[in-house]
Amino acid sequence: MKSDGRRNGTSHALLVAVDGGPRETLSPLSAALSCELANIDDAACEHDAYWSQHAASARPTLLVVGTSDSARGRRIEAAARRGARSAGLRIAAIEDFPGNYTPVEGGAADLLVVESEAAAAIARTRLGARTPRLATLAPARYAQTRARAAELRRATALRWAETPRTCVLWAGQPETGDCLVTLEALLPVLRALNAELLFKAHPRDAGHSRGAYGELLSASGVDYCDLTAESMSATLDRAPRLVATQFSSVALEAGFHGIPGVWVLLPGAGGDRLFEKKGYRIPALCAAGGAIRAESAADLSAAIARGLDGVERARLIARFDAYFAGPAEDPQSAVGKLAALLGGL
Repeated sequence: MKSDGRRNGTSHALLVAVDGGPRETLSPLSAALSCELANIDDAACEHDAYWSQHAASARPTLLVVGTSDSARGRRIEAAARRGARSAGLRIAAIEDFPGNYTPVEGGAADLLVVESEAAAAIARTRLGARTPRLATLAPARYAQTRARAAELRRATALRWAETPRTCVLWAGQPETGDCLVTLEALLPVLRALNAELLFKAHPRDAGHSRGAYGELLSASGVDYCDLTAESMSATLDRAPRLVATQFSSVALEAGFHGIPGVWVLLPGAGGDRLFEKKGYRIPALCAAGGAIRAESAADLSAAIARGLDGVERARLIARFDAYFAGPAEDPQSAVGKLAALLGGL
């Protein structure tokens, strides 16, 4: 981490995040806050003392922490919050997905940054009296993609015109069992459409590495391509017509490419898991009309058909844009707003 004190009016900060999404969320702040993401490879970073000692040596004035979803991520970020509090630092948390922030005894955030007013409402409902001061900003994580949305959408439309066959991207979650239940419901719908499946397992889906999906996919009668190892930008450049997911943030990134999402929230799978993990049943983007949700296997055919309809797709993307507060702004401006907010703590 750099130790050059203050720059551009912002406080020197300690940035801590563990999972991929939270690290992507905090990464744009590195230059703006004169710091780098902290190293989280050392096993000692799961202990409060590691972070209180780190704060004593680096002397930051602010901890900016992610809201990781994995067990290890929660342990490390909670330890960082408690260590920072014991060292007298202010704490800001930035959600990478609505509902990811959790209270930590001895490490309450002074500020929680969320992606929308709907996400702020979710936080107030979930956290009650333990709700930190809230700030609503379009996610810096997507600032560059959002600024290029018009260009990306033109490229997507051109690819669709050149590729008549329907391709649907599946973006999974870490829980293999939930994904299998969801895919079992989804695959017959894709087979009936003669659609190709672009399969992308979650990076923490242990079932994928042991071949849990091979038999199901091979027996489905659906043409598929496993793109798990491919970068997300390369996958979205393939211009699938639709993203089907339980509640992956891939569906958010795809929206900036003009690709709508169907959130498949079945009982005993994505629907119950979303409530267990995040504390709500209707994703904020779906409630705003910027994505489709299917809550039963019987809903899936109609939901997929809606997402593939050109007129409905235009409506979904317009509402998607409205959810993220209208026209895109320059990425540096978006990150600058966030840095100024944090620097004022």
